[in-house]
Amino acid sequence: MKESLRKKLRAQRRSLSDSEHRQRSLAAAKAIMRLRMFSAGKRVALYLPFDRETDTAALIHAAQQRGVQIFVPVISNRRHCRLRFYPLKGETSLGTFGISVPRLRVRPVSPQWLDLIVLPLVGVDHGGRRLGMGGGYYDRALAFRRRRRCWKGPHLAGLAFECQRTDSNFAEAWDVRLNSLATESGVEHFL
Repeated sequence: MKESLRKKLRAQRRSLSDSEHRQRSLAAAKAIMRLRMFSAGKRVALYLPFDRETDTAALIHAAQQRGVQIFVPVISNRRHCRLRFYPLKGETSLGTFGISVPRLRVRPVSPQWLDLIVLPLVGVDHGGRRLGMGGGYYDRALAFRRRRRCWKGPHLAGLAFECQRTDSNFAEAWDVRLNSLATESGVEHFL
């Protein structure tokens, strides 16, 4: 069921014209920019898009202007589904699955020390449960969130298009739950 849902939602995302994709990506990015965690001195992880994901170029530009520290996810161990967050500095090159990664990789930061993580997604349900590409990389990297009791960080914000919302019940116990979702229509908070 999950695989057919992924296929359907990815097709919807890919069906946007270049102009629609650009305009909707910018509107969704502006919604993220309004979050209080997207401010000077904060540590923010942003993905570098592939497969027609919502574009993060405007977020990267705004972060540089505001003095936000930018980190990007890098698959460091494909066999064990390990994801690390590296500072975005300098040029990028193609990494695992053809996703852009920083060419220069200095010391990674643990996701628990980030203020905001902007996550890509294939789909999202009405409760903020995220449907990813199926590898479980984010679910494993953020598993510590299920074990904590008091501490609230980092804030998890999905970045997507409205056409990626679904009423399907796909969630598993280990699926990452978002704090908020930013689309071209604005921000919705879940938790």
